[in-house]
Amino acid sequence: MPKHIIENQNVEQTLVNIINTIHNNGPIDSASFEKLAYIKIFHDDILRKYEKKLLYAMGLFYKTTEPESLLDEVYSIYEDVIREETGRTFTPVQAHAYLNINEKKYFSFSAPTSAGKSYLFRELIQNIDYDIVIVVPSRALIAEYIDTINEFVENSVLVLPFIENINISKIERRIFVITPERGPELFKNVGQFNIKLFLLDEAQISEENIRGMKFDAFVRRIDKVLPDAKKVFTHPFVNNPQAQLLKHHFTNNADYRLYDQHSVGKVFLSHKNNDFKYFSPYYPEENRYIKTLNTDIVKNILEQGGTLLVYIAKNKIYDGRYLTDFAQYIELCNKITDPNAIRLIEKLKKFIGANDTDKYSLLINMMEKGIVIHHGSMPLHARLIIEDFVRSNFVHICFATSTLIQGINMPFDVVWIDNFRNLPTLSLKNLIGRAGRTTSTNSNFEYGYTIIKQENVSTFCSRINDDYFLNEVSKIDEEFSSISDDVKDIVEAVKEGTFNDELHLTNTQVERLEGTSLEQDISYILENLLHNNVPITGRSYYELDDEVRKKIKSSFQKIFVKHLRRTSLNRAEKAVLSTAIPIMLWHIQGKSFSEMVSLRHAFITEKDQVRKITAKVKLGELSPLDAKKEIESLKIRYSPIPSSLPNKDLREASIFPRNTSISEFDYDTLVYDTYDYLDKVVSLSLVDPICAAFQLYYNKTTDSRALIMKNFIRYGTNDEIEIWLLRYGFGFEDIDWLKNHIDSIDENEIVFKTSINELSEERYDAIHRYV
Repeated sequence: MPKHIIENQNVEQTLVNIINTIHNNGPIDSASFEKLAYIKIFHDDILRKYEKKLLYAMGLFYKTTEPESLLDEVYSIYEDVIREETGRTFTPVQAHAYLNINEKKYFSFSAPTSAGKSYLFRELIQNIDYDIVIVVPSRALIAEYIDTINEFVENSVLVLPFIENINISKIERRIFVITPERGPELFKNVGQFNIKLFLLDEAQISEENIRGMKFDAFVRRIDKVLPDAKKVFTHPFVNNPQAQLLKHHFTNNADYRLYDQHSVGKVFLSHKNNDFKYFSPYYPEENRYIKTLNTDIVKNILEQGGTLLVYIAKNKIYDGRYLTDFAQYIELCNKITDPNAIRLIEKLKKFIGANDTDKYSLLINMMEKGIVIHHGSMPLHARLIIEDFVRSNFVHICFATSTLIQGINMPFDVVWIDNFRNLPTLSLKNLIGRAGRTTSTNSNFEYGYTIIKQENVSTFCSRINDDYFLNEVSKIDEEFSSISDDVKDIVEAVKEGTFNDELHLTNTQVERLEGTSLEQDISYILENLLHNNVPITGRSYYELDDEVRKKIKSSFQKIFVKHLRRTSLNRAEKAVLSTAIPIMLWHIQGKSFSEMVSLRHAFITEKDQVRKITAKVKLGELSPLDAKKEIESLKIRYSPIPSSLPNKDLREASIFPRNTSISEFDYDTLVYDTYDYLDKVVSLSLVDPICAAFQLYYNKTTDSRALIMKNFIRYGTNDEIEIWLLRYGFGFEDIDWLKNHIDSIDENEIVFKTSINELSEERYDAIHRYV
């Protein structure tokens, strides 16, 4: 038991026994790796004598040096065999997976988060000469993949987060990194590509209801359209990876493997009233607790330059409780002075439009101390900056929600699970995997700490020892006895294969739009929102009569509702849609994210009213004291919490509590809220049905304004160069400065002006792959 190790009972013999067990059975016993971590912590002098032998036995050849014992020599020969067979310094797990991927048409495997999958994929991607599609569950993971891949592939490899056939004259192959929702785009031009490998990462997404059906439908469709391409499924901590093969009847030239090998040690602590206790989840309850610490281990680790990840509820981030709950650790973090860190902070500050006065951002203030926040309502661009900040080792503490569980490679010395509610087995194991990821440091066994509240220890121990099994029947093949009308169209279309890939809707939804008279509504929108084929400005929009603005909103509402199975929205849905439409119009007008936040900030905090009060003071009509009272009496305007639409169960709720004074306004909350509107409501709910309606209107009337408006809604522009740059993967933040350096652009290449030679190093890096 770990207790005996702490008490220095037979430590060396225990270590020798563990190494022998690993040699005989492989590094698969969790309790043994827990003991190894305790030996490392309390008896590092003993471990150091055997550390090289341990790492050889674990198969971590990239961490070993020249062999010194007979056992070392045996494993060194094994390492040579692997290198001869694969051409690489792989671990046995990596080598086995690599050979199976090369030899099999279908391969499904499960491995812990520290198994080295990233390096395996890197070697796969780097050394093949055909096109690849990588499917991942989240856009944040897309961004991480693309950043990583671009670091090691040649400029002749096109890496994109969507399916486009571009830069044709300059590339040799393509790597597409997409979510399942982007999958249908592949089939429009599939014949133009040479796709021979699909990497379906974090494939346990197949267990989700709607997304699981979309994922499985995509898998079956690619196997039908590209039957000779390899399909590789990967998962963490899944006990039956063969389920992916069984549910799709992939039996010929197929294999699977459960890799349960460990590469780092784990130590577990409970926490209550500032007391920490070592405990083990691998022993009966009566022997679970090992030792009470007489020190604050988290404080010690932070003071030694270590890192802490706190898994926390989103509402604790929003209401600021994390500041008080973890105050003693936040106080340990001093202001960062590294110029590269400051550059990233300033980059984020500019993106969200924060300042040090009326747009004060706690997010930025914390980041200046090496403390970051990471959750799903944070703008994707902001998350990428923060993840870059973490990977650059500028972070001391990260407060995160479930977004960090989704495979994003951000390891920490300590993982503190503050939010245990609704944390299922697979997510729990994934989260623990963030503690103590292995590095390439030679002859060094690594470990990490996991901390949970003492009240949750029993449940934690049960879940960590639970097995997780995938359903061996696809969601597509299951019967749904009771599903909401809001998702019936999607469920039926996925099951029957009746999606319209061009319009991004189901055939049934397209038929509803075609069978409804929307001409007057669309014509009204075009007449009032386009002037000389350009969207009117925000100022011009608000100068329109109230009745005109109301009718524009109601016309967009009508278009949206017409593609649904029902004829109206409930009050809460209408409120969300009403709030989203001006944001969509700002998107159409090409506003940057910071501009959108600023416009909402002015509206919600009654800036016009504040200006009027201030003007009265300047004119001597109001005393400064009375003006202060009037401003303090102003309340934050109501703004409904954004939600994907349709959602017939949605209930009205404000992102800011009612009757909140504008003096208590939280800028970060507005940033998160604005992104949720752009993402959940505009992008994922409104764009497809509204763009489809304008396309169908054009098909009937040949009114070219409909296509112009469609481009503005989908892309935020109708400028041909800007649309091409978007298709090449550039965002509007880059397009603003890049456009003037473009001589010509089409599907074949970007021809740059010589002025690019005058760009800063950072800007040139953004385009160098296309030069």
